[in-house]
Amino acid sequence: MTSYKPGDILFVNVAFSGTVGYKRRPVVIISNDSFNKAGTKLVVAGITSNITSPFRPGDTLLDNWKAAGLIKPSAVRGVLATVDCSDIIRKLGVMSEDDFKKVMQNIRSILEVES
Repeated sequence: MTSYKPGDILFVNVAFSGTVGYKRRPVVIISNDSFNKAGTKLVVAGITSNITSPFRPGDTLLDNWKAAGLIKPSAVRGVLATVDCSDIIRKLGVMSEDDFKKVMQNIRSILEVES
């Protein structure tokens, strides 16, 4: 099994909510290494190319989207999900350290978790 790390950007099959089927979307891994190695699930946040305002609390506009392997200017949504490793299509890249710090800070703020 391939090892995935926090900040890795993946292209995955995301299940539809409330209906049968899935769509393919980019996500960033939020869960830590020990969680990722302990099973087949990863905690992720979705990435969108819809970067028009207004953003919701927890959303993060990415500065280094191109270097991370994304094809359009993008933002990370402050909505967490789990994906099974079997739903991973491929790894797109790795988020820059600065962008990932901002993403984690915004996620912590909506969960009211101290860093």
